[in-house]
Amino acid sequence: MQLDILLAVLAVVIIIGLAFYAGMLIKKINVQKAYNRKTAAQQEAQQALKKQQRNDKICESIRLIARATAQKQCNVSEAAIRLTVLLETLLLKEPIDIVKNYPALSELFDKVKEMPTHEQRQKTPVKEIKILDMKRKIFESQLEDKIIEEMSKLTNFAV
Repeated sequence: MQLDILLAVLAVVIIIGLAFYAGMLIKKINVQKAYNRKTAAQQEAQQALKKQQRNDKICESIRLIARATAQKQCNVSEAAIRLTVLLETLLLKEPIDIVKNYPALSELFDKVKEMPTHEQRQKTPVKEIKILDMKRKIFESQLEDKIIEEMSKLTNFAV
């Protein structure tokens, strides 16, 4: 009978020990989960800050190009290319509808985006470049006034 009691007591002690150990493990898991949540929140905040800083830098570039274009320090076809690309690269939940909000800018971009630039332009025959430049100047003259109006909206651009 005493052996039965001794074994029962031993079993209870073992169960209590295992329960205590299980409790410690559960506590460690909860601490780790809390740490992981905190770290994830910090990472999300850091990513949001980086995203905002990137967008702020892009917005500043948009305002600078818009001011230069409005003051006729930057030609409108170059502004159309640069501004369209910048507006498209903003990290927003809903992208900016460039065609709707800046129709003249969008129209000029569509007309000149396929024209060669940089190295491609240097490789293009001079005669072809002159023809393309004439076309570009015609497009610019047709849309310049409307684009200058749109630049007034973009000089104060912010997201």
